[in-house]
Amino acid sequence: MPDDVSREVDQLLKDREKYQHWLSRLEAEKGKAPERAYDRVRGDYQKRLDEVTSKLREHSEAVQDKLRSVEQTVARIEAERAAGAEELEEARLRRSVGEFRDENEWSQLEDRLVASLQQMDSQLKRAQGEIGRLGEILALVQRAERPGPPPPPPAEPAPAPVQPAPPPQRAAPPPAAAPPPAPEPADDDEGFLSLEELVLEDRAPEEFGIPPESATSSEPMAPMEPAATEPPSELAPAEPGVGDELAFLESLSLGGGGGEGGGEADSDSFSFLEQHGSGTPQTIICPHCSAANDPAEWYCTECGEELPAE
Repeated sequence: MPDDVSREVDQLLKDREKYQHWLSRLEAEKGKAPERAYDRVRGDYQKRLDEVTSKLREHSEAVQDKLRSVEQTVARIEAERAAGAEELEEARLRRSVGEFRDENEWSQLEDRLVASLQQMDSQLKRAQGEIGRLGEILALVQRAERPGPPPPPPAEPAPAPVQPAPPPQRAAPPPAAAPPPAPEPADDDEGFLSLEELVLEDRAPEEFGIPPESATSSEPMAPMEPAATEPPSELAPAEPGVGDELAFLESLSLGGGGGEGGGEADSDSFSFLEQHGSGTPQTIICPHCSAANDPAEWYCTECGEELPAE
């Protein structure tokens, strides 16, 4: 390949690299300029790059021919050098056996053979360098002929990491039942009947002049008609029996029994108590809440606990 062609190829390669760099920088400035201006500038740079690539294609065959020629030259020089090296070794062998006795003659022969080898080494070095340069140019030209690789597809978004399932939550335990309210202290007098109530409770309704039907009947009573007004009369005498009972109770409450008739009153009191009881009802006190219960009850009517046996 002539030197002028080689220089032209070198310049085309430099221009190609320059236009590619401009296009790359223009792409980075795309958002800073109007779209029409960006399109015009990019079209100009792309046109120049296409022209350089076209010229490089034209020189592709010339570069390949030159490369083949230099390779043939290298092969020829290597063969000539090998032959020159053998000739030098043969001359040295002849001198060693005494064929070349004249020192001047031997020196001239040796210098000529050595110089020939050195010249071939220099030619071989230049040819090998040219092969390397032409190989690089040819690779660049062939790369310019091939279209650029398509842009890589957009990367798929990475899948979201799988979150481990939360552990099953235990159901909250039901709220503890509120403790039952503390029982109120029982009244000491609760469940005890007075002597008057005991006497009136033990007496049958007939003793007070009340007929049994009126005491037990649950039918509603008919409205009573107002009685005819009569002039006030003397107080009717007290019903027999009731006055004696009340007098007896009053004497007991006043601590009677002294004086005359004390022995008789004591005997009457003893007989009455024997008939109606001691006056103190038999009750069972709950050991848990101190409530008084009927002797017939098995469980306390207040707290429900079992009552002790009598």
